[in-house]
Amino acid sequence: MVRDKQVDGTVAPQSPEAGFTLVELLVTIIVLSIVITSLGGLYYLTQIAQVQSQHYDLAVRAARTEIEDLRDNGYSALTPGSTIDFTASLPSALPKNKSGTVTVSEPVTDLRRVDVSITYTDYGKDQTVLLSSEIGIVGLGQAH
Repeated sequence: MVRDKQVDGTVAPQSPEAGFTLVELLVTIIVLSIVITSLGGLYYLTQIAQVQSQHYDLAVRAARTEIEDLRDNGYSALTPGSTIDFTASLPSALPKNKSGTVTVSEPVTDLRRVDVSITYTDYGKDQTVLLSSEIGIVGLGQAH
């Protein structure tokens, strides 16, 4: 530590307020460690939320794709009361224990309703995506 010299050449006494005490440094280190730990936890939770959002998006896209495939197959390929399992065609990026089913019903004559359900387990919590669509005898671009 360098002390300031006075004009007469003597060393000026150090003020009691100069520098940090050991207690002040310890308090600062403790406060900073609490803040950094909190930020680390927040980062971890943000990463989990991002992965869950990606899984949900994949499930919704898979359900929409299945509905479009059913539309492409046409009205006559859908039997009311039947259940179609399309688990094998779900994206591999979805978590384990995933399943996909379609339930076909006929709410009114010449109209099929398809209820698509995708379930999967994400971080120990069961998630379900449900989409429904109606497919009629006359498709888009077809004359009646």
